[in-house]
Amino acid sequence: MVLLVIALLTYINLRGVKDAGVIFVIPSYLFIVSMLTVFGFGAWRFFNGSLPEYATDTQGLLPLGEEQGLITFAAILMILKAFANGSASLTGLEAVSDSVPLFKSPEHINAKRTFTIMATSLGLLVMGIGWLAYHTLAIPYEEGTPTVISLVAKAALGGSVFGQFFFYVVQAGTTLILFAGANTCYSAFPSMVNIVANDGFLPKRLTLRGHKLAFSSGIFFIAFSASILVMVSGASITTLAAIYALAVFIGFTITGLGMAKRSLTKGSKYQVALHSLSGTISLITVAILAITKFADGTWLVVIGTPIALLLMLNFNQQYKRENEALLVRSQHSRATSIARHDVTVLIDSIDIATIATIRYARSLKPRTLHAVHFVLDDRKAEAIFDQWSSNPAFDDIALELIDCPDRRLANAAVDYAIKATQQKDVELTLLLPRRAYSRFLGRLLHDQSAEQIARPISEIPRVVATIVPFDVERILKGQMSEIEKREPVKVQQAVAPSPARAQSNWLQSSEVVSHYQESMMPIGNIAWRKRAHVAGKVTAIRPAAMDSAPTLEIEIWDESGGVTLQFLGRREIAGLEVGSTLIAEGMVGEHDGSLTILNPSYEIRV
Repeated sequence: MVLLVIALLTYINLRGVKDAGVIFVIPSYLFIVSMLTVFGFGAWRFFNGSLPEYATDTQGLLPLGEEQGLITFAAILMILKAFANGSASLTGLEAVSDSVPLFKSPEHINAKRTFTIMATSLGLLVMGIGWLAYHTLAIPYEEGTPTVISLVAKAALGGSVFGQFFFYVVQAGTTLILFAGANTCYSAFPSMVNIVANDGFLPKRLTLRGHKLAFSSGIFFIAFSASILVMVSGASITTLAAIYALAVFIGFTITGLGMAKRSLTKGSKYQVALHSLSGTISLITVAILAITKFADGTWLVVIGTPIALLLMLNFNQQYKRENEALLVRSQHSRATSIARHDVTVLIDSIDIATIATIRYARSLKPRTLHAVHFVLDDRKAEAIFDQWSSNPAFDDIALELIDCPDRRLANAAVDYAIKATQQKDVELTLLLPRRAYSRFLGRLLHDQSAEQIARPISEIPRVVATIVPFDVERILKGQMSEIEKREPVKVQQAVAPSPARAQSNWLQSSEVVSHYQESMMPIGNIAWRKRAHVAGKVTAIRPAAMDSAPTLEIEIWDESGGVTLQFLGRREIAGLEVGSTLIAEGMVGEHDGSLTILNPSYEIRV
């Protein structure tokens, strides 16, 4: 059941913060309203003398010890455990600080208001439950059930029909608020992990956002970790709450003491004292939780935290070493031109994938173009040579047969690349056709020789291994790409060029730009040598290279099509980003067969 809830929470949060917030706001309001109702009934019954008291000698209650004049060690331990349990109820407030960028503008003001409302509501709930528990003598059970909240609710609501019905409402609200509380981790943890991963202390994969702009990798990571904790702890609320509370207060301690250190140089004495006090209190709470809840599960955090820190430091050192290795130095910035660029296509069979690779090789315009087959089987090599010689597509390229006595293709390719680049002014590109099959059967029925050859080739200076994929599965399904279906467009100066480009598949699923006004027209309706006033979403920004004349091309789309805006004499437009909405007006011309508006007047819509 708990694992099913984790899967449901994962799915909801993958749909984005907005959808998750709408779904989980209902349990919060239900729990708050139901508990306020319980407090109201409890106060009314207390003042009219009808509030019952539970017997303190019931079997299964948590033992409190005998009443004594002095506070014994057991009593002190009991007080510390109560403090630890109370501290666990305060967790969740930290999610506000982690999610400040997600608030509406002004973010910091709305975050402060939310934090104030949450703190007030939480304080009211804790005081109300504590007050009713004191007057009803609601003592927790050793097994954890029935809970103190259920005991308090049953005593306050009474045995009437409404009281019995609303008791189950309170139980449902309590259950749902626990699920919503678990969702706090989903909303705050991925954001925190994103910050840590950006600093290089966690894998960079955790910074990736999904289609709904949620940190998908972070959400999957916490779902996987939570599932392991649930299975190890047997879904015990006591164990999981202890682990969660200790982890949260460790964060509070680091934040408080860190802010105190920062305030020593940039803040006032009041800020230093405030942050030092919060950090010290949190540190004391951490010590209490670690000691009193050690057997309940905090041992996992106490032992696991140093191990996690060592791993994070190791990640950071690895990222630093990699960045140092990839650092652009002065000798690298002076990129020299290669006098000769040779291209070699490795041939394993003669098919349309080979023809596509040869076509791509010709488009590179190399100085020399070679085709090489490493001979593993004499009969197969002879058959390939005969097919090559009889195919008119390869009339300008001779097939070279190279012996591979040890039958290791990677070694043969490395030897060939080293010999081909003996001269310092030669750069070699090895093209490896790869037939892409279905994921499972493709790996089972076909080898992955292209990847095996490309890996060692990448270590040789001035040699590049390029894998040219060819989708065989698409042919088996009888599908054609949109480019293959589209007829070529011929642009002639005497007639108008083709209309605006057809809508791309990815943009059809994105949010439609709503901009139609009386003075504007859909991009799909613009015509050559006609003045156009259009608006659309910026999908691409292409500045010219630094060593060429300054030009800037901007591609905008709406639901009817797209057009290119070309600006001469500039490389950027201040404030313009991909995804912005741009309004442009100018004369429609053509460039490379596409409609283009040259140097239009424009306005960036905010």
